[in-house]
Amino acid sequence: MGISSMPAPKDSLMGFVLYNTAVSVAILAGLVRAALVFLGLAAPSPWEGLGADDHRPVVSSAAPSGPSLADRFRSRFRPSRFGRRRGGADCRVCLARFEAESVVNRLPCGHLFHRACLETWLDYDHATCPLCRLRLLPATDDDYPAALAAVAPGTAVRF
Repeated sequence: MGISSMPAPKDSLMGFVLYNTAVSVAILAGLVRAALVFLGLAAPSPWEGLGADDHRPVVSSAAPSGPSLADRFRSRFRPSRFGRRRGGADCRVCLARFEAESVVNRLPCGHLFHRACLETWLDYDHATCPLCRLRLLPATDDDYPAALAAVAPGTAVRF
């Protein structure tokens, strides 16, 4: 008596099977990747072979070709002792107050951080200030102005 407005079950069966197969394969791949990471083996990147630079992992298992970001930073910026005239200054990474004579790094943007906090930040390959995102190190060592090099070692940073 006319054309049915409801699709027949056979019409949606193929889509249902394809969807369930794709989901099952994705779940299985995730489980295998998690097992490889748990065992300490190198898990293949899910974007391997795509050719896009945007999806590359930040941390690679290969040995770095040159000095690490933290080593380059240490060679340019010398830590100094924190001397306090007035209270209220704190590290914006760990949110702890600077104690008198604690070792701090003053960045070219003027922000202060505990040396350990900043080195942890740099170990994650962040080449920027944790607060304002000013680039700390140039792409090459040749284009870095000497004026931004460092606060003299052993000097106190006063507020």
